[in-house]
Amino acid sequence: MKRLILTIVALSLCFFAKAQTVIDTLSTDALNELLIEQVERLAEDSDEDVDYEELLEQYIFLVENPVNLNSDDIIKLLELHLINVFQYEELQKYRRYYGDFLFLEELEMVEGFDEQTLAIIAPIVQIGKDNSRDKITLSKMARYGKHQVVGRYEQILEHQQGYDPISDSALLAKPNSRFLGSPQRYQLKYTYNYRNRIRAGFVLEKDPGEMFFTDHVSDTIKALLGDKYHRGFDFIGFHLYAKDLGIVKAAVLGDYQLSFGQGLTMWTGMNFGKIETGSSVMKQGRGITPKSSASEYSFMRGTAVTLGGGPFRGTVFYSNRKIDANITETDTLEAAEYVSSLQETGYHRTIGELLDRYAIRQQVVGGHLAYAVSHFEVGYTLHHTWLSAKLQLSPSNYNQFYFQGTQLTNQGIDFKYVKGKFAFFGEGAMSFNTDSTTLLSTSTGATALSRFAGLLGMTVKPTGYLNFTIFYHDYGKAYQNLFSNAFCEGSRNQGQRGVYLGVEVAPAPYWNLLAYADHFRFTWLTSQAYAPSWGHDYYLRLSHSFNRRTTAYLQIRSKTKMKNSTDGLVFSHYPIFYTKNSVRFNINYGFANGLVFSNKAEYAHYRNDDGSNSQGFFICQDVSYKPENKPFSLTFRYALFDTKDYDSRVYAYENDVLYSFSVPALYGKGMRVYLLGKWKPFNSLTLYTRIGSIIYTDRDEISSGLTLIEGKHKTDLKVEAIWKL
Repeated sequence: MKRLILTIVALSLCFFAKAQTVIDTLSTDALNELLIEQVERLAEDSDEDVDYEELLEQYIFLVENPVNLNSDDIIKLLELHLINVFQYEELQKYRRYYGDFLFLEELEMVEGFDEQTLAIIAPIVQIGKDNSRDKITLSKMARYGKHQVVGRYEQILEHQQGYDPISDSALLAKPNSRFLGSPQRYQLKYTYNYRNRIRAGFVLEKDPGEMFFTDHVSDTIKALLGDKYHRGFDFIGFHLYAKDLGIVKAAVLGDYQLSFGQGLTMWTGMNFGKIETGSSVMKQGRGITPKSSASEYSFMRGTAVTLGGGPFRGTVFYSNRKIDANITETDTLEAAEYVSSLQETGYHRTIGELLDRYAIRQQVVGGHLAYAVSHFEVGYTLHHTWLSAKLQLSPSNYNQFYFQGTQLTNQGIDFKYVKGKFAFFGEGAMSFNTDSTTLLSTSTGATALSRFAGLLGMTVKPTGYLNFTIFYHDYGKAYQNLFSNAFCEGSRNQGQRGVYLGVEVAPAPYWNLLAYADHFRFTWLTSQAYAPSWGHDYYLRLSHSFNRRTTAYLQIRSKTKMKNSTDGLVFSHYPIFYTKNSVRFNINYGFANGLVFSNKAEYAHYRNDDGSNSQGFFICQDVSYKPENKPFSLTFRYALFDTKDYDSRVYAYENDVLYSFSVPALYGKGMRVYLLGKWKPFNSLTLYTRIGSIIYTDRDEISSGLTLIEGKHKTDLKVEAIWKL
C-alpha cells in the first residue's frame, strides 16, 4: 500500500512539474552536451593526439543498450561519471526501501536527482525485469541477439606532399620521405550483443598513408622491409566477452581493457582526468571490459576472468601482444637488441614506421582481489610486465627516472568508503624494476620512497545542492608503470604532487555552478622544464537551463605552468612561467519544427615571462535540422577564428559521423565550415556523410612535412554506413 501511494504521488507530481518535460523528450541533447564538454577539455589538457573513439563508444553503447534501473548495471552510470557516488547510493537505498522501479518517473523521487541529471540519464536508462541471472541458451542468443556492422571511409581531398611520386633511389636515400600507401582511411567493424551479457566482435582499420591490398612498392623496397612488408588492414582486433554466468562475473578472450581502483596501479584505455562531471575526481573501476575500438595502443590482448562470491571478487589476467618500438642492434658479438623508444601512434605509413611495427613482444600477467561489505571496499592489484627486448632510452635531463629494462612489477592497494554525506577514497602503489633499481639508487639518489605513488581524496555533500572534493596526490619521481592512468597534471603519473579542490553547487533551480582549483608541483625535470617547476589551474563554469529547448553556459579558465625559456641571449635553459586564460560562452536553443541553433564564442590570451603575448578568438553558428518522423537530419557549422599563433589556439568540438570525433585545434586566421547529413532509408540501415573545409587567409600552405598541402584550404570527407540486425 505504501508503494502504491508513493507511485500515485510521484505520477501526480510529474504531471505538474517542469522537470517532467525534460524526461518526456527522452532526448540525448543533455548527454551530448556533457560529452562535448568532456572532449573539449580533454583536448585542451592533452599534450599529444588523443583517440576519442573509445570514450565515444562507451556513451553510444549505453544509448543503444540502456541500463536497467532494476539491475546491478546501474554501476555503469557511476563509472562514466553520469551520476555521482551519492546519487548512486540513493538509487540503491530507494530500491532497498521500495523495491524495483515501476516507472521512469520515479527517478524524481530519488534524493539528489535534479533536472540536469534526469535530462542526462533519461535516454540511457530503462525499467524492466532483471535478467542478469536468466539461463543463456543458443536459441535465445539467436533470437534476441543484436548484430551491427559499421563501415567507414575517410580522406583529405587535397594532395599532400607525402603522396608525391618518388624514385626508388631517392626513397632508399631518404626512407621516411614518402608514404607507401594511399590517402584513404577504411574501417570495418562488426559487433554482437545479447542483453549485455554476451558480446563479440571484430574491427579492421587502415590509416591514411598505409598500404592496402594494392600498392606500387618495388621489389627493392619489399626486400628492405622483409617480413615487415604488410598489405591490407593494418589493425585487426577481436573480442569475445561474457558476464553474469554464475560465479563467473566477467570473462573475455581477445582485446580488452582493465581498470581497478583509482587508476594508479592498473588502468588501460581512456581516462577522464580533470574532466569528470561534478566536483568529484573519484574513479569507479570497471574491471574487465571488452575493447571494440580501433585504438592501437594501451590495451590488453589475451584473456581475463573475474570470479565472485559473497563479499569477495577476484580477477586474473594475461596479455601477450606485439607492440611498436624503435629497435637498435648493438655492435657486439652477442648482437643483442635494445629498444630506444616505444611507439604509440599506430601509424605504419613509411619505411621507418613499418620497421617499427610490432617490433617487440609485451607480456603482462597479474590479478586483482577485492573485498566489499556495506559501505566499504578495498582492493589489491599486482601485475608483472615483460618486454622481449631491453628498453634503453637515449639519455636526457628529464628521463633519468623513466622505465628502462625488460621487466617491471607493480602492486597497489585501493579503498573506498561511502557513508551518508561523506566519501573517502585513495590508492597507494609501488613499482619494482630489477634492471634499473641499483643504477637509480647509486647514480641519482632514488630511494624506495621515490618508487611509491599515492593519492587520497574526500568528497562531502553537506546538502542536496552542494558537494565539494579535496584531493591530494604524490607520485614519486622513480615510480614507473606502463599502465598507470590516475589523476594528474599532464599524462605521466610520475614526479609530481598536488592539491585539488572542487565544488559543485546548484544555487537556484535550473542553475549549476562547477569550479575547481588545482595546484601542482613537478618534483623532477620535465620535457618542457629542465628544473623542478610548479603551476596552477583554475576553472569555473556557470550553466542555466531556461527551458527544455534552451540552455547556456559561461566558462572561464586560467592555467599557469613553467617551461624552458627561449631567450637566445642566455647560455642554458631556465624555466619561466606562462599563462593561458580563456573565456567561452555557449547557448543552444531549439524550435518545435526541428530546428536547433547553437552559438559559441571563445577568447584566449597567452603570455609568458619572456615577453611573448598572443591572443585569439573563435565564433561559430551551428544549425541543425532534425524534423520529427522524418528519416533524415542535417547539421551545418560556419565558424571564424583569428589567433596569433599556436599558443593561443582554440579547440572546438565538431559534430561528426557516429563513432567518430573531430576536435581540431584552430590557430592562425580563417574560417571553418562543415555539413553533416544523416539518412535512414529503412530501419536497419543508417547512412552518414560529412564534408568540411578549413580556409586560411594568412598562409599559402597548410601543415608541414609529409602532410604539407600547397594552398589555403583543406577539405575532409567522411562516409559511414551502419547496418543493424
